[in-house]
Amino acid sequence: MCLTVCVITVSGTAAADPISPQCWACLQRLASELPAVNPQEDPSYEQGLTPGSVLPALANCSLDDGEIPTLQQVIKVFTDAQVAGGGPAYVREHLASLPKVSAEDRAKLVDGATKDLDTTLRHLVDHNCRLLLQSHFGEGASRKWVLQMIEIGQKSRETY
Repeated sequence: MCLTVCVITVSGTAAADPISPQCWACLQRLASELPAVNPQEDPSYEQGLTPGSVLPALANCSLDDGEIPTLQQVIKVFTDAQVAGGGPAYVREHLASLPKVSAEDRAKLVDGATKDLDTTLRHLVDHNCRLLLQSHFGEGASRKWVLQMIEIGQKSRETY
């Protein structure tokens, strides 16, 4: 499901205002697994990212744990294609070896790689909540800040 959502969004065929698949309580649980203290804690990182710049990615990511290994494999293929300079041909060739990626998803991913390999790679990474939360933490966010963003997202969804 997560991979399909990512692929649809990457290919540009997603609806303008999709229903959010997000389970905010699940996100809170994931964020609570981060260490309480971040050695790289950087207040300027937190000040530089408004809720409006953080919440869309949190609201659209899927928390289906079963999809995470496949998504990580797809991310590795895109990363290797970028590093090796193989581009869409590399992506096409290596996605064919991933049995959990459907032919339709492979076609959309290759199309995304053809249009913009780097943007598609960043999009795939952003759609994996565990990686997204870890990325914010790794860049200098505190666990408290991540939880505040989740709380704001949860409140904003309750107003709809």
